[in-house]
Amino acid sequence: MPKRYRYHDYDPALDTTTQADEILDALADSLTYHGNVSEALRELLAQGFGATPGLAELLERLRRRRDELLAHYDPNGLVAQLNTELDAIISQEHTTRSQAYAASGDEQHLLAGLELDALPAGLGDRIRELTNYEFLDERAKERFGDLVESLRSSMLREQVQQLRDALTTADPELTAQMMNELAELIERFRNGEDVEADFASFKQQYPGIAGDDEEFEDFLARMVESARLTQSLLGSMDAATRAELMDLMSVLSESPELGQAMSRLGSALGPWTNTDAAGYGFHGDVPLGLGELEEVMSTLGQLDELEGALKQASSPERLSELDSAQLEELLGSDAGDAVSRLKQLADQLSDAGLIDRDGGKLELTGNAINKLGDIVLHRLFPAGQARLLGNHESRRIGHQGTDLSGETKPYEFGDPFRLALRETMTNALARQGGGTPLQLAPEDFAIELTEERTRAATMLALDLSLSMPLNDTFLPAKQVALALSSLIHSRYPRDYLGYVVFSEVAREVDLAHLPSAQWDYVYGTNIEHALLLCRTRLRNQPGYRQILLVTDGEPTAHIDPDNHEVFFAYPPSPETIQRTLAEVLRCTREGITINLFILNPDTGLRSFVNNVLAINHGQAFYSSGTTLGSTLVQEYVDDRVQRASRRPTS
Repeated sequence: MPKRYRYHDYDPALDTTTQADEILDALADSLTYHGNVSEALRELLAQGFGATPGLAELLERLRRRRDELLAHYDPNGLVAQLNTELDAIISQEHTTRSQAYAASGDEQHLLAGLELDALPAGLGDRIRELTNYEFLDERAKERFGDLVESLRSSMLREQVQQLRDALTTADPELTAQMMNELAELIERFRNGEDVEADFASFKQQYPGIAGDDEEFEDFLARMVESARLTQSLLGSMDAATRAELMDLMSVLSESPELGQAMSRLGSALGPWTNTDAAGYGFHGDVPLGLGELEEVMSTLGQLDELEGALKQASSPERLSELDSAQLEELLGSDAGDAVSRLKQLADQLSDAGLIDRDGGKLELTGNAINKLGDIVLHRLFPAGQARLLGNHESRRIGHQGTDLSGETKPYEFGDPFRLALRETMTNALARQGGGTPLQLAPEDFAIELTEERTRAATMLALDLSLSMPLNDTFLPAKQVALALSSLIHSRYPRDYLGYVVFSEVAREVDLAHLPSAQWDYVYGTNIEHALLLCRTRLRNQPGYRQILLVTDGEPTAHIDPDNHEVFFAYPPSPETIQRTLAEVLRCTREGITINLFILNPDTGLRSFVNNVLAINHGQAFYSSGTTLGSTLVQEYVDDRVQRASRRPTS
C-alpha cells in the first residue's frame, strides 16, 4: 500500500528544531563563557527567555502575592472581631431576659441578667462561662453555638491541619485518643524506630487523616508545616492577642484529656518546629476574621512551600515536582505554562541533537558548537550588516582550480574533460528535437568550469590570564573564536583555523573544548610560548599563514631554556621581552604574519606592540571588549580580499 502524506500550514509551536535553536540562542552567552551546560540551564531557568518568564520573575510574583496579603490583613483584629460578635450575642440574650423579667417579674431572669453583667473580660473566660450558661433566647443560643463551632473548627484545625476531620466530627475522647497514638508514633520515629506498619494500622483506624499511599515521613512533614504555620500566625500577633488566643484554644479543647493530648502532640513535633518562629509581618488594617483565617494561612503556607521548591529547582528535571494548577492559582495563568516549558529545556536540546547526556553530565555536541558560532557571528553582524561579510574573494574562473564554480562552457579541444552532463543532454535534446535513442554530437558536449581560490591558515591565540575576566574581556575573546570558526567553516571551508590559549604557559585546544576553556588562576602572560605553538602548527600549512593574537597585557612570562620552568616578572623583565621578540622574528622568517588585537592599550603594551610591528610588519588593532569581535572578524575578511586582489592574474 503506498505511503500517504498529509500537509498543513506551518506551525512554529510544532517545530522542535526551531524551539531548540531559540533555547540555544538564549544559552549562548553562558555557554560561551564557561561551557557548562548544566550551569547555563540553571541560569536560563532563573532568567527565562523570550516570552517565557524565568524562576526569578516567578519568585518575584510570589513575593508580591505574599506582600499583598500581609499589607491587607491585621491578625490582631481577630480577637476584637470575636469580642464584637460575642458582645452582640450577650446583648441579645440580655435584652430577652430583661423583657421576660418585665413581663413575668420572675427574679430568675433578673439573676441571669446579673450573671451576664458579671462575665469576665477575657474572650476565653467569657466563652468558658457561657458554655455552662442556659440561654433563654433561642437565636442567641444558636449564634453562640455557631461561634464556638466555628472557633473550634478554625482554631484547632489551624493548629493541626491534617486532623481537621477528626477534630470536627469525633468526640473529644476519641480525638484525644487519636492524638496520643499519633504522638506515640512520632516519639518512636524520633528514636529511630520503623513505624510504617503501625502507621498503616493507624490510617485504617482513623480514615481520612492521611492518604492511602502516604508514608509516615511525608505525613509528618505536612504536620510539621501545619504547626509552623500556626506558630507564624501567633508570631504575627502582639503579646496580648497571642495570650487571648492561647487561652481560647485551651477552652476549645473541650476536655482536660484533649488538652493534654494536644500538648503531648505539640511536644512530639517540637524538634521539627520552631517555637520562636517569627511572624509573617502582617501590616494591614483589615481584621483577619474567622472566615478568612484558614484561607489566608493556607495560601501563605502554599506560597512558602512553592518558594522553597522554586529556589531548589537547580535543573529542569526538578521542576517536574511542581504542581501546574497550584502555580496558575497562586502566580497567574501563564506560570504553569512557563514552568512546563522550562522543564522541557534539556529534553528539547537533546532531541535536537544539541546536547549529549553522559550519565548525569550534559555535554554540547559538535552541531551545537557550530550553531553557537553562527549565533555569535550573526550578533556581531546583524542581517543589515551581513553584506560586509560577503564572499569578497577575487575568483579566477577557468581550468586551473580545483573547486567547481557552478558555471559551464562548450567543450573545446584541449579542455580538461569535466563533463557537465545536464547541459550536454539539454544541448542534444535541443538539437535533435526529442525521440530515442538520443544521439550525441561533438558540439553537444559542455564541461564544468573550476575556480582557484586563495587559501589561508590561521592560528587564533587567546589570552586566558586572570586579567581577562577582571577586565571583562574574557567573554568577548571566546566569542570571537567561535564567530571566526563559523565564518571560516561556512564561507572559507578550505581555510585552516587552530586555537591556542595562554596564560603562564600556552596550550592548544580544539573547537569542541573551546567553550569550556577557562581562565587560569595564575600570574603570567606567556606570549613567547603561544607564538611558538602557533608557529609549529602553521609550519606545514600551505597558503597564506597568520597568527591572530588577542591579549590585554604585555609579556610577563617565558619558559627558561635551561630548567624548562616558567619565569614570571612584573613589570616585564628585559629577558622576557627579548625572548618574546626573538620568537616574533622566527615567525617572520617563516613567512607568518602576526596581527595583534589589543584590549588594554597602556604605555608598556604599546611599546611592545610597536616592536612586534617593526619586526613582523603585521597590523595592530586597539579594541574594547564590545568591539573586539566585529573588528577581528572584519579584519579577517578584509585581509583575504586584499590578498586576493594582489594575486597576479593569468
